[in-house]
Amino acid sequence: MSFQEFADSRPSRMRLSQVSKPVLAGACALIIACVVGVLFAVTSADAGGFQITAAADEPTEDANAPTAEAEEAPAPDIYVHVAGCVASPGICKLPQGARIAQAIEAAGGFTEDAACESVNLAREAQDGEQIIVAPAAEAAASAANGTGAPAAAGGSGQGSAAADGRVNINTATEADLQTISGIGPSKAQKIIAYRESNGPFKTVEDLCNVSGIGEKTLENIRDQITVG
Repeated sequence: MSFQEFADSRPSRMRLSQVSKPVLAGACALIIACVVGVLFAVTSADAGGFQITAAADEPTEDANAPTAEAEEAPAPDIYVHVAGCVASPGICKLPQGARIAQAIEAAGGFTEDAACESVNLAREAQDGEQIIVAPAAEAAASAANGTGAPAAAGGSGQGSAAADGRVNINTATEADLQTISGIGPSKAQKIIAYRESNGPFKTVEDLCNVSGIGEKTLENIRDQITVG
């Protein structure tokens, strides 16, 4: 019997079928397992590479780091009172660090009768201070008296300095008051503002009513001042 006749016979076909099916099933299972294993390995490698790249590229945010908005917050404005020989006396709002010249400009500038040299235009303005521009006539009277201070109100001709050299706190200008030990621009302006609001000082002790001047300061300057 030839091989073809053997293969075509039923018993032979049954024997070949019984032998080849398990082998074929095993071979298929092996192939599928290999394919799945290769796909899993490739997928895992790709995923791992992507995670590493993402971690390297993404910046780390610090929750405590200051924001640009907080660093660039503008400084608060200041307010000063400009009085005397200016076009528009009153309260002026200025940026932090502004100079007296800017305060004068904000108040409309000097009037024609202003003694421009009575204020230091280059000085930095302080929040809450009062800036008083004296009239030119008052400055001229001071120069004529030879005291560097204006004549007293009412035309009495009395300057801000007494015969013994003490400073009259009722008639002294800001510059005169600063000749007193321990009295700077700020305190001098407060003294002038106080007497403009409350009238002349009756005694030197009334100086303690001015903000920033206490009994200790008064005792240190008592022999340098007078109320006229």
